[in-house]
Amino acid sequence: MLLLLIWNLAWRDPHIRKERATHASLLAMEEEIATLRLSCSEQQAQELTTRSAEVAKRLLGGPAELPPLLQTLKKETIALRWGANFQAGEVSGDTPAADDQVIFLPVRGKLTSPTGNSASFPALIALLEHISSSEKRIDLTRLVIRADEQGRYAVELNLRLACPRLHEKTAQ
Repeated sequence: MLLLLIWNLAWRDPHIRKERATHASLLAMEEEIATLRLSCSEQQAQELTTRSAEVAKRLLGGPAELPPLLQTLKKETIALRWGANFQAGEVSGDTPAADDQVIFLPVRGKLTSPTGNSASFPALIALLEHISSSEKRIDLTRLVIRADEQGRYAVELNLRLACPRLHEKTAQ
């Protein structure tokens, strides 16, 4: 018994302590993973994944996707018998916070109604509804409507489109 006790204290216990010390970081990581699993159920994780996918679909992929979207918007506006001109604006001087995940791209637009178009105002309302219900998130931030005696409308609008912020690591 004494020989077994000496072997246990002199050889086995120090060896076990040494192995535990070398694997302490792995054990801590395993405990952290177990804690994270307990803080969120599988159903909650699936719901969050679904919601994040829906939000990602509504965001513009990046500033490079803005010109084709503006061309599409111009074609839809012309189909409603309005003259259209859309221009991407400068990103505002307000520097977004470092932890912001979304930035907004400003767009200026000018619309003109042709002479003699009696349905131009209802078409404008339909266009604004179409913009607000677009598959991409487009916010109307400013709308100015001017009318003259001949019934022509001149519309100025400012829009902003949401897109994910590109980080240095993801841009590479």
